[in-house]
Amino acid sequence: MKKEIILTPEELYFMGTQLQAKYIDYAYVAAMGDIQQRRGIYESESIMNLAQKGLLMEDFSGDVEIMPLARKILEPVFFGELESSIEIASVLTSGKKVIQQKRFHFYEDRITAVTMQEDGVHLELADEAQLKEWITSILPKGYYANEVEVPAEALDMKWVSRILAVKSNRVGQRAAVEIYLEFAGVIFQERQAGTARSLTKEKFVLEVLRGIKGE
Repeated sequence: MKKEIILTPEELYFMGTQLQAKYIDYAYVAAMGDIQQRRGIYESESIMNLAQKGLLMEDFSGDVEIMPLARKILEPVFFGELESSIEIASVLTSGKKVIQQKRFHFYEDRITAVTMQEDGVHLELADEAQLKEWITSILPKGYYANEVEVPAEALDMKWVSRILAVKSNRVGQRAAVEIYLEFAGVIFQERQAGTARSLTKEKFVLEVLRGIKGE
């Protein structure tokens, strides 16, 4: 069984209040409507909708119980001290950018992967093997490259088709960001010394995985 749930931002926030969340990513809060003006309605609608989805139960006394699968998926979001993301900006010929993002929350031995889509916030339990599959899927089909280091200015931005940002944020520590560029079908990693390094398929997967895990 696929361990995934789909919530509206408001339902996600409600679940956080029920679980007495320690943290909540601001991206989820920013996606909510204004619940302050209709708090009572928002709470009753959340309970009804979440019960219909089989994610919680409300007894006759009004006490709410969150189902084990939902709790297992949501705890990394609300209690994990490491959150990461992969943000992919595809540069169109018109010069516009289409941005896709996947977020990851780590807690104990669990990883919850999150994507925000039109039908809601998709939350799925994941493992390291799935992370590697997702990272590999970012690469162009049939990707092949050797590892070569070049001056950063050699990468003419006119020929950059995608910009990838891998971010990790551990509570109490400075956030880390790694930038990758897809230039003429090859993935390059920006280096601090003003250079860029092209990456093999295997090296790209390992580097991005390391970044997601905050290593």
